Amino acid sequence: MPQYFADIKETEFFLMDAEAHHASAVARHEEGDEILVFDGSGRQFTGRIDRIQKKFVRGTLLKPRETRRPALELELCFAPNSRTGLEDVLDKGTQLGVAAFRPVITERSEYDVLKKWDGKNDRWRQIMISACKQCDTPFVPEILPPLKFPQAISEGVPSLIAYEAEESHTLFWGLEKLGNPKRLRVFVGPAGGWTDEEIVVAAQYNVLPVTLGVNILRAETACIAVAAKLL
Repeated sequence: MPQYFADIKETEFFLMDAEAHHASAVARHEEGDEILVFDGSGRQFTGRIDRIQKKFVRGTLLKPRETRRPALELELCFAPNSRTGLEDVLDKGTQLGVAAFRPVITERSEYDVLKKWDGKNDRWRQIMISACKQCDTPFVPEILPPLKFPQAISEGVPSLIAYEAEESHTLFWGLEKLGNPKRLRVFVGPAGGWTDEEIVVAAQYNVLPVTLGVNILRAETACIAVAAKLL
């Protein structure tokens, strides 16, 4: 059953703009059809379409669906190398169940995400919504405002940092060392890796360095590997 991102109000749902267009003109739903709707916060319902207009679809909620989140709330903090790389991480990470994304600016960052933030935030949220629709999850992750690495790492959340020079301590070692927290932040660096100074700063805030395996991964691949291993 197709799933649509909706504005949910008590006993009704509303599809607007692109979602309404897709339901009416692309999927060619008719009044009386049943669909799945979700609002991004975890609420998901079967619903019946009552009225179709060009940029507006209204319907009645029929039955809630039971939904589950991953046991671990993972915040992925990463230094994007390009727009396409950032968007790929948002797409694949959403499908895997990442709870939040935080772009970070590091000493070796190649992509100035701060300059792109205001103009691209809506586009990036739409990418995550599309990923939710594809994999039938009702949870749209947060995308948090970009921060420079020292600011991002200073917030008091149990954290790990993927570091290519670390050879023995794995993600699961780090998770256990931190006491198996319900919420975890993992930092993934840019294509050029972390500087020695950044690793020193991480240690000052008790952020544990971990390895992702014997191979050196592309930054985007490393992000997906973290999510796939932990979720």
